[in-house]
Amino acid sequence: MRVSLRIFFIVPVVGLLTLAGTARAEFDPPRILQIVLNPDLGKGPDSVPGERICYIDKGGEGNIHQGDELNVYRELKLATQDGRVVRLFIGTMTILESQTGLSVGRFTPNRSVLSLPQIKYKNALKNDIVMPKLVINATALFDPGKTDLKPGVAEEFRKVGEFVQNLAPSRLVIEGHTDADGDEQANQQLSEMRAQMVRQYLINTYSFIPPAMIQAKGYGESRPLVNNDTPENKALNRRIEVVIWQ
Repeated sequence: MRVSLRIFFIVPVVGLLTLAGTARAEFDPPRILQIVLNPDLGKGPDSVPGERICYIDKGGEGNIHQGDELNVYRELKLATQDGRVVRLFIGTMTILESQTGLSVGRFTPNRSVLSLPQIKYKNALKNDIVMPKLVINATALFDPGKTDLKPGVAEEFRKVGEFVQNLAPSRLVIEGHTDADGDEQANQQLSEMRAQMVRQYLINTYSFIPPAMIQAKGYGESRPLVNNDTPENKALNRRIEVVIWQ
């Protein structure tokens, strides 16, 4: 698998958007409450003794469920006159347990970001943001190498609509991802066009998803979930992620 330099992103945190004529509760992102070395969670077959376990301030009511993998971000204030804040993708969180008001997860770092000199602490920290996301296998929406949506995708998008409506965010990001087969630049373009197609479908279908609320981004093959070494793994990497942003 080729190693790509596009392994992280920095996104400005903008002000909350409001929907004209609609009263919506402000989305409050889940955050890490506490990090501990928990020996009780070090006994399972998939656990590492002495690993760092993260407690998160939301559970099922925040659409966080056991087995989910969420994105983890750190906010940093830039040394500028306006004190602008950026949000860095520092890794993922696999949810081990979830209940109302609390969940427990295992953090997997994005080492390429955490190795940057401006990142002082190289692991998850209290108050890091844990963002819910919905992952859709791209095969459910698109034919191989194509950007036009397949017929009969309404059921997949119904899940997206419910996901967004339940969390009531003010900003949503649609991410396109591919496997590593073929040309890297072609994969980048494919991921961007697919993300744009999903964005437009959601805008056209759901009145509670206006254009200003939703952004589309393509990451090509640069952010695989697993190694691109088997057909099954490649299928996992070909995906659309619906990420709650604000």
